[in-house]
Amino acid sequence: MQTGPPYGREAIEKYNADRFQNVHFSNNHTTYGPDSLHIIGTAGNEMWQNGEWSMIIQVKGRDPVQEKGYWSAIYAREGDAWKARMLTSNITPAPAAPAQTNAAQEQKTVDSRSASAD
Repeated sequence: MQTGPPYGREAIEKYNADRFQNVHFSNNHTTYGPDSLHIIGTAGNEMWQNGEWSMIIQVKGRDPVQEKGYWSAIYAREGDAWKARMLTSNITPAPAAPAQTNAAQEQKTVDSRSASAD
C-alpha cells in the first residue's frame, strides 16, 4: 500500500470498495501446516496455526498474476467461540533470474570493447 493503511470506518470502506472494483481474486487456495493448531500456554484457551496460501490476482487492464506465500494466525477462546487475535501473511517473491557466470560476464565485456574499438 503506497499511502499506508486506511484509518476509520469511512476510509476502510472506500479502500475496499475501490479495491474490489479494480481487482479480481480467483483460485484462492489455503493449506494448513503439518501439525497445525498449536496450543499456546497452559490454560488451553489460545492457539497458533500456520500454513501456505496462493491465488491469482488480476488488476483491471493488466495480466493475471499468480501470488503465493505463508500465513500465521493466533486465536483466543471466548466462551464457546474461537476468535482471531492476529493474522499475518507474506508474499513469496518470484525466483531471481539466474546469475551469469564470471566467464560469461567477462566475455560480454571483451565483446563490447572489441565492437567499440572497430
